[in-house]
Amino acid sequence: MITEEKTTSGRTITETDLVMFSYFTGDWTYLHTDIEMASKSIFGQRVAHGYLTLSVSLGLVIQSGAIDTDTFTALKSIESVSFLRPVKIGDTLRVSYSAERKESRSGSVVVKISARTLNQKKECVMEFVTLHLERKKKNGEKE
Repeated sequence: MITEEKTTSGRTITETDLVMFSYFTGDWTYLHTDIEMASKSIFGQRVAHGYLTLSVSLGLVIQSGAIDTDTFTALKSIESVSFLRPVKIGDTLRVSYSAERKESRSGSVVVKISARTLNQKKECVMEFVTLHLERKKKNGEKE
């Protein structure tokens, strides 16, 4: 079993992110799209969709190299997700994660990602755990 701990580069959440995510998912909830209504909410302003935060976080993990896109087979599960703080337009997110790799009996590699998404103030906005499968690298294939 190999475990690695890393922190990704950052990505700032923009108004365009909220609009495009609303468009693709059909989730036009006022908290994400209506400045007037959102200003009266408990957050006082528009906030990112929870699933947008999760999607961006997974993308940052992929970009960091934790998921080998050459050998990736399938996302097996999202074991847990906890949304801890709102993500606002202008927040910059980074993901601190560990990746644990184990070879399964079938010869594939099971990768468990345990992660915390942090904003620019280093506040934890989300925690999540995923499992995915990678095929075992063949002889001569780059590690």
